Amino acid sequence: MKKEVAMSENRFDFDTVIDRRGTNCGKWDTMDKKYGNTDLIHLGVADMDFPSPQPIRDVVHQCAEHGIFGYTDLGDDFYEGFMSWEKRMHHVDIKKEEIVFCPRINISAGICVGAFTEPGEEVILHTPAYGPLYEAISKNNRTVVKCGLKSQNGKYIMDLQQMEAQITEKTKMLLLCSPHNPVGRVWTKEELEAVGEFCIKHELLLFVDEIHGDITAPGVEFVSALSLSEEVRKRLIVASSPTKTFNIPGFILSYLIIPNQEYRAVVKREIDRIGMHNPTIFSAAVAGCAYQQCDDWYKAMLSYIDENDKFTRAYFAEKMPEFYIYPREGTYLLWMDYKELGCEEAELEKWFLEKAKVSVYMGTVFQEEGRGCIRLNIASPRKLLEEAYDRMYVAYCHIKKN
Repeated sequence: MKKEVAMSENRFDFDTVIDRRGTNCGKWDTMDKKYGNTDLIHLGVADMDFPSPQPIRDVVHQCAEHGIFGYTDLGDDFYEGFMSWEKRMHHVDIKKEEIVFCPRINISAGICVGAFTEPGEEVILHTPAYGPLYEAISKNNRTVVKCGLKSQNGKYIMDLQQMEAQITEKTKMLLLCSPHNPVGRVWTKEELEAVGEFCIKHELLLFVDEIHGDITAPGVEFVSALSLSEEVRKRLIVASSPTKTFNIPGFILSYLIIPNQEYRAVVKREIDRIGMHNPTIFSAAVAGCAYQQCDDWYKAMLSYIDENDKFTRAYFAEKMPEFYIYPREGTYLLWMDYKELGCEEAELEKWFLEKAKVSVYMGTVFQEEGRGCIRLNIASPRKLLEEAYDRMYVAYCHIKKN
């Protein structure tokens, strides 16, 4: 990976390529070890190759300079900041008492599946699906009811008829990813209402992962499940986090919003039982700052991701047209169908790694329903994406020749 130094057109620099290797980085160092190659460009793991907002970095410096790193709790600045953010950005009113700290959404999903279902009972999950949501069900010895998303007119929709056909007396819960990872859909109010009515009809608990909710394409409005009717909210648990929004996943900070007091008490007991009481001192320090001081960075980041999206679509349309890129309504991830290439997943992955020297997530990482697609992370400096795509084009030419 070569270094590039180029200033962006505004005061936020998303163009400089920062070498993340040698920092125990999950996206780069861990993937190097996985593939046994330090010459790869990694576009798989879902975090950004951008520096986090300056106010967050300043708060971290202040916290470090204090020099005492004791047990810490989330302060009022976090609660006030998060509630204000949700009201400003998503028109949702949240009460402080509804917010429950839990360090990672993956942990939250596992806790909720374990707390509200019994071994052998069923949980619905739309596929292709983000792996940890699938594992939150399977590793708790519950049955995953895979309900495949349906590709219709070039984008994915939920198949409510299939959901109705698959439900049994053992089905107790539905896990929803909104916006959806990996396919990039932002579910509309009507789609969410239909899911809510489905859960009411069949007395299901609805767990919604909204970690990507702040990252949407231009003209697309994210609708939180918290905006649904009170009848839905009675059976609703929403998981959220600032980590995708402000590129701070290393702080390990997330929380649940649970309107139902009885559900909230159950989750709190489970968190207490396994001893997860406190955030880290650094995550507590940045939590309020992120939601109150970083709006400008956030808006500039969305604009840069959108330009990366346009650049990627134009590049592939011109040079690798067999890749169909699904519409990106949300997230900074692209879901790309390569079936027209006529090659198998193992063959394409080999070309990526050995010829292109680029790693992406192959579709079956998201269950068998993802076969024939790849997930590609575009939250990187454009020069880095361009280098990766140029490498991919070389591999593509080999595939076409053969």
